[in-house]
Amino acid sequence: MHVIDEQKVGAAWKMAYQLVMNEGSAVKDDGVNLLEVLDLFIVVHNVSRDDEILQKDADQKLIDWMVDDNFGGNLPVLNWGYSYGMRFRDFHGVNQVDKIVSRIQNNPECKSATISLMDPTTDFAGHMPCIIGLDFKLRNNKLHVTGYFRSQDIGKKVYADFLAISKIQHEVASKLKSAAGDVKILISSAHIYEQDFGKFGTRASL
Repeated sequence: MHVIDEQKVGAAWKMAYQLVMNEGSAVKDDGVNLLEVLDLFIVVHNVSRDDEILQKDADQKLIDWMVDDNFGGNLPVLNWGYSYGMRFRDFHGVNQVDKIVSRIQNNPECKSATISLMDPTTDFAGHMPCIIGLDFKLRNNKLHVTGYFRSQDIGKKVYADFLAISKIQHEVASKLKSAAGDVKILISSAHIYEQDFGKFGTRASL
């Protein structure tokens, strides 16, 4: 298990990127070369887009798409047939955001305020979501969230996922009248595709 603990998203992204580039194993997935580290846990204490590294190196259009369309929208994205926003708020007719808010309101220290993002009836035949679930814990009047990832593209979009998860966290925290705490993600496969090598002073090829 690798652990990265940082105050800001940009610093966490840089650390994760350098970890995968320096310690990752070469993998070929569906004919595409990548470097991969298994079992990476990242904690960010203050998630904000006001971040020097993000302003300099992140894809701002990707952030907008992730936050507003994929997590915040109610229409399918890309060729997935769904968006995370649809599964948050209308997953087979269930608004999971409302469900976890109600659950925490009824039992503030519950351990089961969890949103599921995988649909086994369709996802094995189509796009398997990278994020399997989000779990929320209200402790000491701070709402912490942990995302469980089967896979995370460290080279291209981990920072956008942090910002999008944080927006959902703040939405739930506002309804609970609590502060937003840490955003944590546990990644089974943290990887960088060969086309994205070379950032932050790392090598540009396998």
